[in-house]
Amino acid sequence: MFKKFRFRKILVLALSLLLLIAMAGCQAKDTSGGTADGGGSGGKTKLTIWLWPGMGIEDQIKQYAKENNIEVDIQSSSFDDVHNNLTTALAAGSGAPDISAVEVKGIDKMKANPEHFYNLYDLGAEDIKGDYFDWKWKQAQTADGKYLLGIPTDIGPQAMAYRIDIFEQAGLPTNRDEVGKLMTTWDDYIKVGEQIKAKTGKAMIDTANGMYSVIEGQGNEKYFDKDGKVIVKDNPQIQKAYKYATEVIDKGLATNLDQFAPEWGTGMTKGDFATLLAPAWMMTFMKENAPDAAGKWDITQLPEGSGNWGGSFLTIPKESKHAEEAYKLIKWLLSPEQQLVTFKEAGNFPSTPKVYESDELQNLTSDYFNNAPVGKIYAEAAKQVKPIIEGPQSIQIEKIIGDSIKRVRDKKSTPEKSWKEAMDQLERELSR
Repeated sequence: MFKKFRFRKILVLALSLLLLIAMAGCQAKDTSGGTADGGGSGGKTKLTIWLWPGMGIEDQIKQYAKENNIEVDIQSSSFDDVHNNLTTALAAGSGAPDISAVEVKGIDKMKANPEHFYNLYDLGAEDIKGDYFDWKWKQAQTADGKYLLGIPTDIGPQAMAYRIDIFEQAGLPTNRDEVGKLMTTWDDYIKVGEQIKAKTGKAMIDTANGMYSVIEGQGNEKYFDKDGKVIVKDNPQIQKAYKYATEVIDKGLATNLDQFAPEWGTGMTKGDFATLLAPAWMMTFMKENAPDAAGKWDITQLPEGSGNWGGSFLTIPKESKHAEEAYKLIKWLLSPEQQLVTFKEAGNFPSTPKVYESDELQNLTSDYFNNAPVGKIYAEAAKQVKPIIEGPQSIQIEKIIGDSIKRVRDKKSTPEKSWKEAMDQLERELSR
């Protein structure tokens, strides 16, 4: 009996020891994919970076890593996944990368807990503040101006891409300056769309949701006022954007396509729609989704000025063990010189205005867009962008209204009923 007891005691001790060793091994693992100290092979610093497709900075990151003897693990996920995974990791206190992109609609939400990120002012960001638009810089800064969560990557000034052949078939001008003068207001745009529909049978625009996203960004306010109050119901610019989005549906001027879906690229290639309202970054998506349409598209200015759609930041979550090295990479990558490189290669427009008047940007043209002077066009559009407060629930609100427009498109509701449903949903979700 004694021998059995001693054997069991020894067995329990042995199993306990093995369990402790296993737990220690688990704790030593680096949640971002590296080792416990974030090291790479050969003792190199390793930085894990979260991006989404279309940011256009991957090659430059790899270039920096090679030139500075570090390793980078670039992990690309969908736009929604990056934001959702980052929110989850920050709340859990583990799993966040060394550097994460955060879009303009998400940065206000992150500012509610600035302690989850390194304060980039502590790492020297004050020295580069003057390189960026003041309004863009402030989007990643806390209200008291003491904490900076991210450095701006790009902005999303907007222009209008149009199919030369469809305009010609409709008996309309095709010269980009004349096309711009033809549509100085959104009412002009609707009238041209009706002519195109009557003459060619083609839709005027790819998606009604895209129209909404553009027009909402042309106002002075969006979903929140300067005091943080939700103003969706009372903001005339939001009402205007919704009105025109549902009007193009009602008049058959929009397709039933969803942007970035495979069918969207097919429609772009075939010429199923005459225009696409395009922030600068959209140029890359057009080229990638419809490469065979090169030369069939041109670009001119939008009706009623520009506006901003998109634009992101690079942040350093507090879990990073290599904040200084991460900041050095970000500082180089988002410098005016490198942002100009990004625009030339990927179409993401610089948030650093001092490069706008450079010959390199002003003389930049695009073969895909019929040799349009895209640098000059988007620089002009960028100067017209008005600072707009996004607010902490901006992504959530945008989805609710976007779903509302899709219900109208899919004939599941009328514009009035769908709007009321959206406002009721908004009130429920924001009151939680």
